[in-house]
Amino acid sequence: MIITRTPYRVSLFGGGSDFPNWYLNNLGKVISFTINKYCYISARELPPFFEHDYRVSYSKVETAKKIDDIRHPAFREIIRKYGRERKYEIHHHGDLPAKSGVGSSSAFAVGLINALSKFEENDLTSLQIADAAIEMEQKILQEIVGSQDQIACAVGGINEISFGPGVEWVNRPITLSDTTVHEIENSAVLIFSGIQRVSSKISEHLLINLDKSSQYLERNVELVGECIKVLEAGKSLLDIGNLLNESWRIKRTINPMSTTSFIDDFFDKAMKCGAVGGKILGAGGGGFSLFWVDPNKRERFLKDFELGVEVPFRIDFQGTTCVLNSDLTLRK
Repeated sequence: MIITRTPYRVSLFGGGSDFPNWYLNNLGKVISFTINKYCYISARELPPFFEHDYRVSYSKVETAKKIDDIRHPAFREIIRKYGRERKYEIHHHGDLPAKSGVGSSSAFAVGLINALSKFEENDLTSLQIADAAIEMEQKILQEIVGSQDQIACAVGGINEISFGPGVEWVNRPITLSDTTVHEIENSAVLIFSGIQRVSSKISEHLLINLDKSSQYLERNVELVGECIKVLEAGKSLLDIGNLLNESWRIKRTINPMSTTSFIDDFFDKAMKCGAVGGKILGAGGGGFSLFWVDPNKRERFLKDFELGVEVPFRIDFQGTTCVLNSDLTLRK
Protein backbone atom coordinates (compact mmCIF):
# COMPACT_ATOMS: atom_id res chain seq x y z
CA MET A 1 0.00 0.00 0.00
CA ILE A 2 1.07 3.55 -0.72
CA ILE A 3 -0.27 6.59 1.11
CA THR A 4 0.48 10.14 0.03
CA ARG A 5 -0.20 13.33 1.94
CA THR A 6 -0.60 16.60 0.02
CA PRO A 7 -1.16 20.02 1.61
CA TYR A 8 -3.86 22.50 0.69
CA ARG A 9 -2.79 26.02 -0.21
CA VAL A 10 -3.73 29.57 0.75
CA SER A 11 -3.27 32.06 -2.10
CA LEU A 12 -2.30 35.61 -1.19
CA PHE A 13 -1.79 37.66 -4.36
CA GLY A 14 -1.61 37.34 -8.14
CA GLY A 15 -4.68 35.18 -8.71
CA GLY A 16 -5.92 35.21 -12.29
CA SER A 17 -2.47 35.81 -13.76
CA ASP A 18 -1.77 32.07 -13.45
CA PHE A 19 -4.27 31.18 -16.18
CA PRO A 20 -2.63 30.18 -19.50
CA ASN A 21 -5.00 32.56 -21.31
CA TRP A 22 -3.09 35.35 -19.57
CA TYR A 23 0.48 34.18 -19.07
CA LEU A 24 1.09 32.77 -22.54
CA ASN A 25 1.37 36.40 -23.68
CA ASN A 26 1.95 38.26 -20.40
CA LEU A 27 3.86 38.00 -17.17
CA GLY A 28 2.00 36.13 -14.42
CA LYS A 29 3.08 35.95 -10.81
CA VAL A 30 1.53 34.65 -7.58
CA ILE A 31 2.48 34.19 -3.96
CA SER A 32 0.92 31.52 -1.75
CA PHE A 33 1.67 29.16 1.11
CA THR A 34 0.59 25.65 2.01
CA ILE A 35 -0.92 24.66 5.34
CA ASN A 36 -0.95 21.61 7.59
CA LYS A 37 -4.36 20.48 6.35
CA TYR A 38 -4.09 17.66 3.88
CA CYS A 39 -5.50 15.50 1.12
CA TYR A 40 -4.65 11.83 1.72
CA ILE A 41 -4.59 9.21 -1.02
CA SER A 42 -4.22 5.54 -0.11
CA ALA A 43 -3.74 3.12 -2.99
CA ARG A 44 -3.16 -0.60 -3.11
CA GLU A 45 -3.00 -3.13 -5.90
CA LEU A 46 -6.08 -5.34 -5.76
CA PRO A 47 -5.54 -9.05 -5.14
CA PRO A 48 -6.99 -11.27 -7.91
CA PHE A 49 -10.06 -12.31 -5.89
CA PHE A 50 -12.59 -9.65 -6.81
CA GLU A 51 -15.11 -9.34 -9.60
CA HIS A 52 -14.16 -5.69 -10.09
CA ASP A 53 -10.79 -4.38 -11.25
CA TYR A 54 -11.13 -0.93 -9.68
CA ARG A 55 -12.59 0.39 -6.47
CA VAL A 56 -12.41 4.12 -5.80
CA SER A 57 -13.72 5.82 -2.70
CA TYR A 58 -14.37 9.53 -2.19
CA SER A 59 -17.73 11.01 -1.18
CA LYS A 60 -19.06 8.00 -3.10
CA VAL A 61 -17.78 4.47 -3.62
CA GLU A 62 -17.41 3.13 -7.14
CA THR A 63 -16.48 -0.33 -8.38
CA ALA A 64 -15.72 -0.90 -12.04
CA LYS A 65 -14.47 -3.63 -14.32
CA LYS A 66 -12.99 -1.21 -16.86
CA ILE A 67 -11.35 2.19 -16.49
CA ASP A 68 -13.96 3.70 -18.81
CA ASP A 69 -16.67 2.75 -16.32
CA ILE A 70 -15.22 4.92 -13.52
CA ARG A 71 -17.50 7.95 -13.32
CA HIS A 72 -15.20 10.26 -11.36
CA PRO A 73 -13.27 12.06 -14.15
CA ALA A 74 -10.01 12.69 -12.27
CA PHE A 75 -9.83 9.18 -10.83
CA ARG A 76 -10.57 7.72 -14.28
CA GLU A 77 -8.05 9.73 -16.28
CA ILE A 78 -5.21 9.65 -13.73
CA ILE A 79 -5.54 5.87 -13.41
CA ARG A 80 -5.65 5.60 -17.20
CA LYS A 81 -2.40 7.55 -17.59
CA TYR A 82 -0.43 6.54 -14.49
CA GLY A 83 -1.99 3.23 -13.42
CA ARG A 84 -0.66 1.15 -16.31
CA GLU A 85 -2.15 -2.36 -16.28
CA ARG A 86 -2.64 -2.76 -12.55
CA LYS A 87 -5.92 -3.21 -10.70
CA TYR A 88 -6.40 -0.66 -7.93
CA GLU A 89 -8.31 0.16 -4.78
CA ILE A 90 -7.91 3.85 -4.00
CA HIS A 91 -9.31 5.96 -1.17
CA HIS A 92 -9.40 9.73 -0.83
CA HIS A 93 -9.66 11.54 2.50
CA GLY A 94 -9.49 15.30 3.02
CA ASP A 95 -9.04 17.45 6.11
CA LEU A 96 -11.02 20.30 4.48
CA PRO A 97 -14.15 20.26 2.31
CA ALA A 98 -13.88 20.16 -1.48
CA LYS A 99 -14.95 23.08 -3.68
CA SER A 100 -13.90 25.60 -1.06
CA GLY A 101 -11.02 27.65 -2.50
CA VAL A 102 -7.98 25.94 -0.93
CA GLY A 103 -6.83 24.05 -4.03
CA SER A 104 -8.48 20.75 -3.11
CA SER A 105 -8.89 19.48 -6.68
CA SER A 106 -5.24 20.15 -7.46
CA ALA A 107 -4.12 18.60 -4.16
CA PHE A 108 -6.11 15.50 -5.16
CA ALA A 109 -4.50 15.34 -8.62
CA VAL A 110 -1.01 15.90 -7.21
CA GLY A 111 -1.47 13.28 -4.47
CA LEU A 112 -2.92 10.63 -6.79
CA ILE A 113 -0.25 11.12 -9.46
CA ASN A 114 2.40 10.91 -6.74
CA ALA A 115 0.92 7.66 -5.40
CA LEU A 116 0.41 5.86 -8.70
CA SER A 117 3.81 6.85 -10.09
CA LYS A 118 5.43 5.07 -7.17
CA PHE A 119 3.80 1.78 -8.14
CA GLU A 120 5.89 1.95 -11.29
CA GLU A 121 8.95 2.77 -9.16
CA ASN A 122 9.01 6.07 -11.01
CA ASP A 123 9.91 8.66 -8.39
CA LEU A 124 8.89 11.95 -9.96
CA THR A 125 10.25 15.16 -8.46
CA SER A 126 7.78 17.60 -6.95
CA LEU A 127 8.18 19.89 -9.97
CA GLN A 128 7.50 16.99 -12.37
CA ILE A 129 4.40 16.08 -10.38
CA ALA A 130 3.24 19.71 -10.60
CA ASP A 131 3.69 19.71 -14.39
CA ALA A 132 1.83 16.40 -14.65
CA ALA A 133 -1.07 17.74 -12.57
CA ILE A 134 -1.31 20.93 -14.66
CA GLU A 135 -1.44 18.86 -17.83
CA MET A 136 -4.04 16.54 -16.32
CA GLU A 137 -6.41 19.26 -15.11
CA GLN A 138 -6.08 21.70 -18.01
CA LYS A 139 -5.50 19.52 -21.08
CA ILE A 140 -6.92 16.08 -20.31
CA LEU A 141 -9.82 16.94 -18.00
CA GLN A 142 -10.36 20.30 -19.77
CA GLU A 143 -11.06 22.10 -16.51
CA ILE A 144 -10.98 25.89 -16.33
CA VAL A 145 -8.27 26.22 -13.71
CA GLY A 146 -5.04 28.13 -13.25
CA SER A 147 -1.56 26.70 -12.76
CA GLN A 148 -0.59 27.91 -9.30
CA ASP A 149 -2.39 25.34 -7.13
CA GLN A 150 -0.71 22.28 -8.62
CA ILE A 151 2.74 23.80 -8.05
CA ALA A 152 2.01 25.02 -4.52
CA CYS A 153 0.53 21.70 -3.40
CA ALA A 154 3.43 19.76 -4.92
CA VAL A 155 6.32 21.80 -3.48
CA GLY A 156 4.90 23.12 -0.19
CA GLY A 157 6.07 26.16 1.76
CA ILE A 158 5.84 29.86 0.93
CA ASN A 159 6.47 30.47 -2.76
CA GLU A 160 6.63 33.12 -5.43
CA ILE A 161 5.66 31.44 -8.71
CA SER A 162 6.27 33.25 -12.00
CA PHE A 163 4.59 32.35 -15.29
CA GLY A 164 5.50 33.26 -18.88
CA PRO A 165 5.33 35.07 -21.09
CA GLY A 166 5.07 31.63 -22.67
CA VAL A 167 4.55 28.15 -21.28
CA GLU A 168 7.43 28.14 -18.78
CA TRP A 169 7.06 28.74 -15.06
CA VAL A 170 9.57 29.19 -12.24
CA ASN A 171 9.07 28.57 -8.54
CA ARG A 172 11.07 30.56 -5.99
CA PRO A 173 10.75 29.45 -2.35
CA ILE A 174 10.64 32.41 0.03
CA THR A 175 12.82 31.88 3.09
CA LEU A 176 11.69 33.76 6.18
CA SER A 177 12.70 33.77 9.82
CA ASP A 178 10.76 31.61 12.25
CA THR A 179 9.49 34.82 13.83
CA THR A 180 7.99 36.04 10.55
CA VAL A 181 6.46 32.63 9.79
CA HIS A 182 4.80 32.60 13.20
CA GLU A 183 3.52 36.14 12.69
CA ILE A 184 1.92 35.08 9.40
CA GLU A 185 0.26 32.16 11.17
CA ASN A 186 -1.00 34.43 13.95
CA SER A 187 -2.19 37.20 11.62
CA ALA A 188 -4.00 35.02 9.09
CA VAL A 189 -7.46 33.80 10.05
CA LEU A 190 -8.94 31.11 7.83
CA ILE A 191 -12.74 30.87 8.00
CA PHE A 192 -15.06 28.55 6.08
CA SER A 193 -18.29 30.23 5.04
CA GLY A 194 -20.16 26.94 4.71
CA ILE A 195 -20.77 27.48 0.99
CA GLN A 196 -19.29 25.01 -1.50
CA ARG A 197 -19.08 25.98 -5.17
CA VAL A 198 -17.63 24.80 -8.50
CA SER A 199 -14.65 27.08 -9.17
CA SER A 200 -14.46 26.40 -12.93
CA LYS A 201 -17.94 27.85 -13.44
CA ILE A 202 -16.94 31.05 -11.66
CA SER A 203 -13.59 31.21 -13.48
CA GLU A 204 -15.39 31.12 -16.85
CA HIS A 205 -16.53 34.70 -16.19
CA LEU A 206 -12.96 35.79 -15.43
CA LEU A 207 -11.73 34.49 -18.78
CA ILE A 208 -14.59 36.09 -20.71
CA ASN A 209 -13.44 39.57 -19.66
CA LEU A 210 -9.71 38.86 -19.60
CA ASP A 211 -8.77 41.28 -22.37
CA LYS A 212 -10.55 44.12 -20.61
CA SER A 213 -8.93 43.28 -17.28
CA SER A 214 -5.25 43.66 -18.19
CA GLN A 215 -4.63 46.69 -15.97
CA TYR A 216 -6.13 44.87 -12.99
CA LEU A 217 -4.17 41.67 -13.56
CA GLU A 218 -0.97 43.69 -13.95
CA ARG A 219 -1.73 45.33 -10.61
CA ASN A 220 -2.32 41.87 -9.10
CA VAL A 221 1.18 40.91 -10.23
CA GLU A 222 2.58 44.10 -8.65
CA LEU A 223 0.90 43.19 -5.35
CA VAL A 224 3.01 40.02 -5.24
CA GLY A 225 6.19 42.09 -5.17
CA GLU A 226 4.79 44.47 -2.57
CA CYS A 227 3.81 41.55 -0.33
CA ILE A 228 7.29 40.04 -0.58
CA LYS A 229 8.87 43.37 0.39
CA VAL A 230 6.70 43.47 3.53
CA LEU A 231 7.54 39.85 4.40
CA GLU A 232 11.26 40.20 3.88
CA ALA A 233 11.51 43.52 5.76
CA GLY A 234 11.03 41.69 9.05
CA LYS A 235 8.65 44.39 10.31
CA SER A 236 4.98 44.33 11.25
CA LEU A 237 2.89 42.45 8.72
CA LEU A 238 -0.25 44.56 9.17
CA ASP A 239 0.39 46.24 5.80
CA ILE A 240 -0.52 42.93 4.15
CA GLY A 241 -4.09 43.52 5.30
CA ASN A 242 -4.36 46.64 3.13
CA LEU A 243 -2.88 44.75 0.16
CA LEU A 244 -5.47 42.00 0.65
CA ASN A 245 -8.27 44.57 0.58
CA GLU A 246 -6.99 45.90 -2.73
CA SER A 247 -6.69 42.37 -4.11
CA TRP A 248 -10.28 41.63 -3.08
CA ARG A 249 -11.52 44.82 -4.80
CA ILE A 250 -9.71 43.78 -7.97
CA LYS A 251 -11.21 40.28 -7.88
CA ARG A 252 -14.74 41.66 -7.55
CA THR A 253 -14.11 44.14 -10.38
CA ILE A 254 -12.79 41.67 -12.95
CA ASN A 255 -15.21 38.91 -11.97
CA PRO A 256 -18.47 39.98 -10.28
CA MET A 257 -19.37 36.28 -9.94
CA SER A 258 -16.68 35.98 -7.24
CA THR A 259 -18.98 37.58 -4.66
CA THR A 260 -22.57 37.48 -3.47
CA SER A 261 -24.63 39.57 -1.08
CA PHE A 262 -23.93 36.96 1.61
CA ILE A 263 -20.18 37.22 1.06
CA ASP A 264 -20.32 41.02 1.05
CA ASP A 265 -22.10 40.95 4.41
CA PHE A 266 -19.59 38.35 5.64
CA PHE A 267 -16.72 40.72 4.84
CA ASP A 268 -18.46 43.80 6.23
CA LYS A 269 -18.88 42.11 9.59
CA ALA A 270 -15.25 40.95 9.60
CA MET A 271 -14.06 44.53 9.10
CA LYS A 272 -16.37 45.79 11.85
CA CYS A 273 -14.99 43.12 14.17
CA GLY A 274 -11.43 44.29 13.72
CA ALA A 275 -9.95 42.63 10.63
CA VAL A 276 -7.50 44.94 8.86
CA GLY A 277 -7.98 43.17 5.54
CA GLY A 278 -9.23 40.07 3.82
CA LYS A 279 -10.06 38.27 0.62
CA ILE A 280 -11.96 35.25 -0.53
CA LEU A 281 -9.79 32.31 -1.54
CA GLY A 282 -9.77 30.65 -4.94
CA ALA A 283 -12.29 31.64 -7.58
CA GLY A 284 -14.73 33.04 -5.03
CA GLY A 285 -18.44 32.52 -4.68
CA GLY A 286 -18.11 30.87 -1.29
CA GLY A 287 -15.68 28.54 0.39
CA PHE A 288 -12.89 29.88 2.60
CA SER A 289 -12.05 33.48 3.32
CA LEU A 290 -8.73 34.76 4.63
CA PHE A 291 -8.85 37.63 7.10
CA TRP A 292 -5.81 39.53 8.34
CA VAL A 293 -5.81 40.66 11.97
CA ASP A 294 -3.49 42.14 14.54
CA PRO A 295 -2.17 39.03 16.38
CA ASN A 296 -2.79 40.79 19.69
CA LYS A 297 -6.48 41.20 18.78
CA ARG A 298 -7.02 37.78 17.21
CA GLU A 299 -8.99 36.26 20.09
CA ARG A 300 -11.25 39.30 20.31
CA PHE A 301 -11.89 39.18 16.55
CA LEU A 302 -12.91 35.51 16.69
CA LYS A 303 -15.15 36.10 19.69
CA ASP A 304 -16.96 39.00 18.01
CA PHE A 305 -17.17 37.57 14.49
CA GLU A 306 -19.01 34.36 15.31
CA LEU A 307 -19.68 33.46 11.64
CA GLY A 308 -18.47 30.43 9.76
CA VAL A 309 -15.92 27.91 11.05
CA GLU A 310 -12.38 28.96 11.90
CA VAL A 311 -9.62 26.54 10.86
CA PRO A 312 -6.39 27.06 12.84
CA PHE A 313 -3.30 26.10 10.86
CA ARG A 314 0.46 26.13 10.61
CA ILE A 315 2.43 26.57 7.38
CA ASP A 316 3.50 23.28 5.75
CA PHE A 317 6.97 23.15 4.19
CA GLN A 318 7.03 19.60 2.82
CA GLY A 319 4.65 19.53 -0.11
CA THR A 320 3.31 16.23 -1.40
CA THR A 321 4.86 13.38 0.54
CA CYS A 322 4.71 9.61 0.54
CA VAL A 323 3.99 8.76 4.17
CA LEU A 324 3.72 4.99 3.60
CA ASN A 325 5.20 2.70 0.96
CA SER A 326 4.49 -0.82 2.16
CA ASP A 327 6.32 -3.92 0.97
CA LEU A 328 2.93 -5.67 0.93
CA THR A 329 2.16 -4.24 -2.52
CA LEU A 330 1.76 -7.05 -5.04
CA ARG A 331 4.24 -6.98 -7.89
CA LYS A 332 3.96 -8.55 -11.29
